[in-house]
Amino acid sequence: MRPVELSSPQLRLDQLRGDDAQKVFEYCQDPVMPEYLARLPWPYRLADATDFVTGYVPAAWAADQECTWAVRDSTSTELLGVISLSVPVAAGAARSSSIGFWLGAAHRGRGLMVEAQRLVLDWGFSTGFCDTVHWECVAGNLASARAARKAGFRYTGQGPAGIAYRDGTHPPSWKAVLHATDDRTPPAGWPAEVVGG
Repeated sequence: MRPVELSSPQLRLDQLRGDDAQKVFEYCQDPVMPEYLARLPWPYRLADATDFVTGYVPAAWAADQECTWAVRDSTSTELLGVISLSVPVAAGAARSSSIGFWLGAAHRGRGLMVEAQRLVLDWGFSTGFCDTVHWECVAGNLASARAARKAGFRYTGQGPAGIAYRDGTHPPSWKAVLHATDDRTPPAGWPAEVVGG
């Protein structure tokens, strides 16, 4: 699959570049990153960031495995974060993807990830790439949960993480789903601490 660029007046989602590795490295020194990102090596080195930016991401696009975008302000080239959408797996008649995202600490709390999700979901649904998207995070990751809720995801409960963490465990995780036909209004049913933010 060839990379796709997405944009709005607020954001531009484009390809990670080699010079983004330094920012990825810096952002991933934040102590919340290894706590909440399942596959993040720890300690996280600049070589890990370089491998992610120049190796994993382009290879995953090319292999039709995962679509990953750099999140940037529409008026700047600075990397703010990353968002990805897995290539869908057919489940009966449905094409089901999963979404993942993170922002550097300085860029959180401004609604940027809600907008980035909107762009990715609109693209995924309008092109027929997928018709269902799943989201999950470690229970207690309020920032991620609030962004997912505001993007319209419907909470489906708590259970073991679908992806094994670096220590091999599957910690308790909040889970949610969004269908192409769903209303994107933040739904009821989320844990109270998520709604309260």
